[in-house]
Parts: sequence; structure tokens; C-alpha cells
Amino acid sequence: MAAAKKTPTRRVAKDMEDTFENGAETAFVAVNNWSDAARDQYETALKSFNDTAEKFRADAEEAMAAARSGFDAANERIQTVNADIMNATREEISDAVEFANELARAKSAADAFEIQRGYFTKLFDTRAARFRSMTEASADAARAAFEPMTKTYATAFSFAPSLDKFFPFGGK
Repeated sequence: MAAAKKTPTRRVAKDMEDTFENGAETAFVAVNNWSDAARDQYETALKSFNDTAEKFRADAEEAMAAARSGFDAANERIQTVNADIMNATREEISDAVEFANELARAKSAADAFEIQRGYFTKLFDTRAARFRSMTEASADAARAAFEPMTKTYATAFSFAPSLDKFFPFGGK
């Protein structure tokens, strides 16, 4: 004969039902609390990300404006340098024509050598002076072009400390 199954008494069944309901309620409350906390954390992270992105956008616009003004200033200086180069070229051509005329009027080989020495000495000195001035002007133009950008790049990447707002759970 098979053993008869014992059915739990009504009281035991009621206790089991209460325990299940309380446990389920506790689990649902815990899941709900976790869901609220996750939503709050997501909203905080999203707000922090949006704030950082907006700051980065504003800094990028400022950097572009500064770069534009720097390049405009450099362009003006380069135009000045180009005008100086054109004037120097005109001057050297006229000096070369004058040198050729003087060399043709030389009365002796010693006079011709003296004319050549004077011409090439003057040519070397003026070219060295022009090279120095063009180097200084080019350095000033480069400095003027990149100076605003270095300031804005330094401020553009200052957003890194705000990433702790984006990841608030890192400090827990």
C-alpha cells in the first residue's frame, strides 16, 4: 500500500501564504527602490554629460573664434613680410644693375675687384639683416596665430574634473 500523503493543515498553509506574500512584497519594494536609484543615477549622469558637452561646445566655439583672430593677425603680418620681400627684391635688382654698370666702367682689374668686393659685402650684409628681420616677423606671426589657441585649448580640456559627476558611483 502506498503511504498516504499528508496535507498540511490549514494553519500551516496560511502561514506559508503570508510568508510568500511578505517576501514577494519585500522583493518588489527592493526592485522598485533599485529601479528608482538607477533612474536617479542615470538622470544625474545624463545631466552631467549634457552640462559638460555644452561647456565643451562653448569652449570649442571660443577656440575657433580665437584661432580665427590669431590667423587674421598672422595673415596681416605675413602680408607685411611679403611686401618687405618685394621691396627688397626690387632694391637688389636695381643694385645688381648698378653693379653691372659700375663694373663695366672699371678702369682696371683692381678697380673691378674693389667694385665686386663692395657689392658682395653690401649684398651679404643686407641679406643677413633682412633674414633676421623676416625670422623675427615670422616668429611673431606664428606666436600671434597660436597664442589664442593655446589659451583656449588649456580651458577646453579643463572639463576632465567634471567627469566625476558623470560617474557618481565611483566614489562609493
